[in-house]
Amino acid sequence: MNILNIILGILLFFLIILVHELGHFTAAKLCKMKVAEFSIGMGPRILKKQWGETLYSFKALPIGGSVMLEEDIESDDPRSFRNKPVWMRIIVIAAGAFMNFVLGFIFCIIAVLCSSNIATTTVAGFQEGAVSSSVLQQDDKILKINGMSIYTTMDISFQLSNSESREIGSPYYTYDFTVLRDGQVLEFEDVKFASASYAKLIAEYKQLVGEQEGFAALPTEYFDVSTNGYTEEFSQLEEQSPEFAASFKAITEQYKKNYVNEQNSLYLDFIVYGEKQNFFNVIEAAGANFISYGRLVWISFINLIKGTYGLNDLSGPIGVIQSVSTVASFGWGSFMTLAALIAVNIGIVNLLPIPAMDGGRLVFLVIELIRRKPIKAEHEGMVHFVGIVLLMILMLVITFNDILRIFTGG
Repeated sequence: MNILNIILGILLFFLIILVHELGHFTAAKLCKMKVAEFSIGMGPRILKKQWGETLYSFKALPIGGSVMLEEDIESDDPRSFRNKPVWMRIIVIAAGAFMNFVLGFIFCIIAVLCSSNIATTTVAGFQEGAVSSSVLQQDDKILKINGMSIYTTMDISFQLSNSESREIGSPYYTYDFTVLRDGQVLEFEDVKFASASYAKLIAEYKQLVGEQEGFAALPTEYFDVSTNGYTEEFSQLEEQSPEFAASFKAITEQYKKNYVNEQNSLYLDFIVYGEKQNFFNVIEAAGANFISYGRLVWISFINLIKGTYGLNDLSGPIGVIQSVSTVASFGWGSFMTLAALIAVNIGIVNLLPIPAMDGGRLVFLVIELIRRKPIKAEHEGMVHFVGIVLLMILMLVITFNDILRIFTGG
């Protein structure tokens, strides 16, 4: 990481926060609500300026922001937040996340434009050592993998790499595919993909055979990958072609070493078509990426609840800035992809029904809408106060983990 990339990460985080708070602020002004303060950052104020009824301020820590509408205070002022219609208050509270989604979509468009072409989900061909080609074919459009709808190449990578799909001792990963082939939707169960080490074994075996005739099409005739042992056919091979058998044994012994050390390493053995960019497919691709990022965030949140991910897997502002600064070195396309994912992530997290978050406030507004009577301001304020305290504790723990990862290289 260099200093410019770190600054870029900080600016991105600042921009996402600024756009979020501007969403609340603009909606509040349009609804003619009184805005006491518009601030970016947390902690003590560094800069401040009173402009009309609103105090504009910049605070020491650029890890948050706020638009003070005095939501938890009852007032006789007709412009007070609590005295406005419920639908107006819902719009104002939801506007921050909405603007994050808008910003995320813009980032998606820029990320697509940074690529020389647009990757599709249609199979263009197969890599050397491919196994899935026994079922999948060129020009198959992938619709689903293990029941999950596929919109982008990222969906393909995510589903293939995150599914528990290999039995112990097996060199194969298996998935259920739904594809569009020649206008027909076809479903295939247990489509096999090789592990990375097994795919390498196949590729090296084919190179070893070359143009020679009389040898098996695949190495499995001489080497049983389920037991990592040699077959009777290999014994015959040693008698007939001892030099070839010795070369074959060398690559299988290397395979066994790699297989032992292999950690969930799948060999993605096909490639997809790319399309030339035009206005319509750029917007379509950006929309598909936007949906995929949102689904990825939601899946990750569910996995967090299930315990698949732990507290140590979470990142706060420091971790995010570190990730952004690292990805920035890979180019603008990668940077904008991560920026879009972060913007969408912040938008979704803000809408979760957690006290002190926008989603928690929306819950109270929905309850008020249903019961046609607001919850007392002090009661709602107490709930949000407890939420803020818990969130601050969580943020401190996550920030500590972020700093620890920096010093330990984790």
